[in-house]
This record gives sequence, C-alpha cells and structure tokens, in this order.
Amino acid sequence: MTAVLSIHFDGPIVTEHKVSLRVMAKTYEHMQRAIDRAYLDTKYGSVWKHARLKREDYEHTEFLADYPREGGIILDGIKAGAEAIIDRINGAIAAPFEKAAQQGVEEHASIVDQLPTRRQYAHANKDMLATYQDMVDRPDTRVVRAYSDRSIVKEVDQIASMVKPDELDGSYVEFKLYGSRAHPVYTFDAAMAKRFHDVVSRRELGEPVLIRGRIRSLDQGNRYSPMKAKILNLDSHREITLHLGAEEDFIRLHPYHTAEQVFLFASPVIEFGAYDPNGGDMYFVDVAE
Repeated sequence: MTAVLSIHFDGPIVTEHKVSLRVMAKTYEHMQRAIDRAYLDTKYGSVWKHARLKREDYEHTEFLADYPREGGIILDGIKAGAEAIIDRINGAIAAPFEKAAQQGVEEHASIVDQLPTRRQYAHANKDMLATYQDMVDRPDTRVVRAYSDRSIVKEVDQIASMVKPDELDGSYVEFKLYGSRAHPVYTFDAAMAKRFHDVVSRRELGEPVLIRGRIRSLDQGNRYSPMKAKILNLDSHREITLHLGAEEDFIRLHPYHTAEQVFLFASPVIEFGAYDPNGGDMYFVDVAE
C-alpha cells in the first residue's frame, strides 16, 4: 500500500497552477521534517530535542515527490509501506486542529506573569521539590508523548503559516493524509492557521524543580536577544539554557556567576504541553537559599 502526504494550495498564493519557489521549497522541507519526526517516534516511542536520523533510517523516510498536480497546485510525497508514518502525523495534528477549529483558543497569562506564582510555590514547598535529575530520570509519559506531537505539528504550522500574509488573503492550504486509511482533510485559511499556531505555540511554566548547577555564562541580552544564562547541571553534566524574566533576575543571579555551584529553583518551559527533560529550556525562578 502506498502512503501519501498531500499538500494542496489554492487562492491568491497560486498563479496559473504554480507557486513561488520559496513556497515550494519550504513546503517540501517541512513535509520531510514532519516525516522524519514521525518515523523517529514510531521507531523509538518518543522524539527528543536534536534527535537525528541514522544512516539506516533514511531508506524508511525516503518519500518520492510526485509531479505537482493542478487544482490550485497539489504537492504529493509518496512511499510504499510508510502507512505508520502518515498515521503518526495524523495523530499529532488531529487534536490541536480540532481545538483551533472550535475558535475558542483560551487566553493565558504570559510567562513573566506566571513567575510570581511559581516563586511562591517554590519557597513554600522547597523541602519537597523534585530535583532536575528526578525529572530526567522519571519523565512524565504525557510530556514525552506531547513533545513528540510538538516536533511534528511545528512543521505543519510552518506550512500553514504561508497562507497568513494579508496580501494572500483568500488563500488556503489542505493537508490530505493517506496512511492505513484516508484521514480527515485538514484545511487552513489565514484565520485557521493563526488559531492553530496559537494552540501549538502556547507556552507555560511547569512546576519548579531544584537544580544544583554551575553558571557557564550569564548574558544580560539586548533589544534583539533576551537575558539568559547557560547552566551546567552538576548531577547530569548536561548544559541547559536558563531564561531570565527581568533585570532583577540578572542582578539576583550575578553574585553566583563565578561560584563552583549554586542551588536554583527553575521551571521547565512547557510548549504545547511538551518538554524535553534531556535538553529543554528552563526559566529562572529564584536562588534557593
């Protein structure tokens, strides 16, 4: 059986059954990335940050680009025996698409607005907090699944976003997936693409954990780059990025930038319900005293 990932553009984004080279190149690039991520998940049961295909994986993810078809323009990727990959892509898209289709994307507090609550929680429960290493050693299975979903839908989001510009008003893109069966068609116009992006890019702070670390670098940032630090987790010897919310956080952390170790409260930055405990970004909550 031949599996198919089909992308159909129509409206002003298409001219005489053609799209720009930029649109076509981005579409094929993100189609392949979604395929790769879905394959890694079906093979290993999860996908972590910076996961890469091995040499022997390429034959399983080598979809062929069929000739573009008219009807707007339709770009197909096909491969015999790859039904599980397409089914996994559908499994990642279905829930956030349904939520976006309901049009009720809920408002939520910004990361900075969530910080006071996390600080209060960390200090009130400091003797019971999990450590960062606990989070690495015993990851939440729901978070593992969500991270795999996130790694796939961010590629779908990139394709859908191409119909959002005002000058392309009236354009739309359809995703048609044929795996073990024909899956529902996912259609994005500009409004739907925006709602989908809001759903899959939602960021929040998880419960704080305790990190025993050493500050590798401390960056005050500028108008183009936010404040952050690089922290070496002294238990796992992994380096993580620690984001800082305000100048007061930089000042609070600065006295420890040459210390052999510092104990910190930090929250995982959770996006679309997902976090990679092996390398995901953290947010500075406070120095643990």
